[in-house]
Amino acid sequence: MQRCAKPITFAVITAMTIAFSLVFSLSQDLQAGEVAASPKKVLGVDDFMKNVDRYRGKVSLEGVVSAVAPEQQAISLIDSGEFQACGDTTCSQLTLPVLWRGHLPAVRDLVGVEGQTQEVKGKLMFVADKLEKVTRP
Repeated sequence: MQRCAKPITFAVITAMTIAFSLVFSLSQDLQAGEVAASPKKVLGVDDFMKNVDRYRGKVSLEGVVSAVAPEQQAISLIDSGEFQACGDTTCSQLTLPVLWRGHLPAVRDLVGVEGQTQEVKGKLMFVADKLEKVTRP
């Protein structure tokens, strides 16, 4: 079972990276730079991905971890609202690939990340320079 997990996780991360790239390229028709995101404003994953071209520079996001790929130092985030609505990490239409070089959170953890979109090995990814587990009262 462990042998299957790594190729599946890699395939999931690769598919998410491609999807993120498509969302980014399709959104180029919108005016770039309309909104300069402040790291203090926390965005949901769906809002960020649907309007990625509007958020240049460092942004803060909040989402639920849907996949972890330790060998690539990456996680996948889905919108916390969608997760709350369906209660599962597989029901989201948009998944954000996140490169994180620190301790990786667990699947289903609600996390806050701060970073920016960057090209990594020819693909667009959200590169986080801060990641914290979020606790709700």
